[in-house]
Amino acid sequence: MSLPDFSTQAGLFSTAGLSASLFTPTDRYRLFAKLVYPRLAAARASLEKCYCTENGRVAIEPVLMLGVGILQYLEGVPDRQAVDMLHYHAGWNFALNRQLGDEVFHPSSLVNFRSRLQEHQQSTLGFTTILNALEEAGLVSRQSRQRLDSTQMFGRVARMSRLDCVRESLRLALKELEGAITPEARPVFWGGLWERYVESQTDYRAGSETLARKLVESGTEAWQLLEWLRQPARSELAAGPQAQLLARVFAEQFEVQSGKAAPASKEQVVAASGTPAVSEAIDPQASPALAPKERPSASLATPGLKLVPLREGTHHVLKTRITFP
Repeated sequence: MSLPDFSTQAGLFSTAGLSASLFTPTDRYRLFAKLVYPRLAAARASLEKCYCTENGRVAIEPVLMLGVGILQYLEGVPDRQAVDMLHYHAGWNFALNRQLGDEVFHPSSLVNFRSRLQEHQQSTLGFTTILNALEEAGLVSRQSRQRLDSTQMFGRVARMSRLDCVRESLRLALKELEGAITPEARPVFWGGLWERYVESQTDYRAGSETLARKLVESGTEAWQLLEWLRQPARSELAAGPQAQLLARVFAEQFEVQSGKAAPASKEQVVAASGTPAVSEAIDPQASPALAPKERPSASLATPGLKLVPLREGTHHVLKTRITFP
């Protein structure tokens, strides 16, 4: 995969042209643009090691991908919402030297980028880049005891995106079923699922324990809905594309232990490419390069599903806490 042309020069009509009126000197996006983005651009030579620079289709700019990964960690948003922020949010575009309206990529590209960094031993690059920038700006002392406070960036982002994948699959399945069954025919637990997955959004900035608990809850409720759909009288409902997608996501993310749904262990082998199955529902025309060579077959009518997790990304420790005003 070859690399695109790269320049740190802002466009004539870029968001940077509005910076004086939109972003104060202490605004976190201005601080990111001033302190962090130049270091990300300087780290491009290290990112180039993850690509074949002379062959293959042109890749998405790795400096942009790394910057998005850092911002989504700082703001607590999963991959799908991060791409939305890049599309609509002036602060994100200013911080990453982009123009509102510039082309965005598919959310699964962030999964692929994290995997690429891991495969080429570059997963700590984002941490060291930010830390060095903050130290040089005098915002963090090189001898500070704050370094003992650790965070995990890519691992946390992967956990947020894993939960978002399950929640989005449930939402799509519920929306599909809403038009196919009358209120009287809906299961007794319908109202709770509709409120949690269609009318509400989870706070992805919550702690790791909360995200883990919400993943278990989502898996349990997905299993409850799938069991209801598995009844012979509901075979037509179970054959719907979003119901089938939910079955496949459940098969990738969970295993059934003693009749209960539990998140699949990290040690289980990933049968797919690591791209969330829900991406197909969000964008059926996603790049062919994102399609896995082989995916597990998940059917609601098959009792013995092969249950495998998605890749959770790489966990690395950053020895300082990063916050912006």
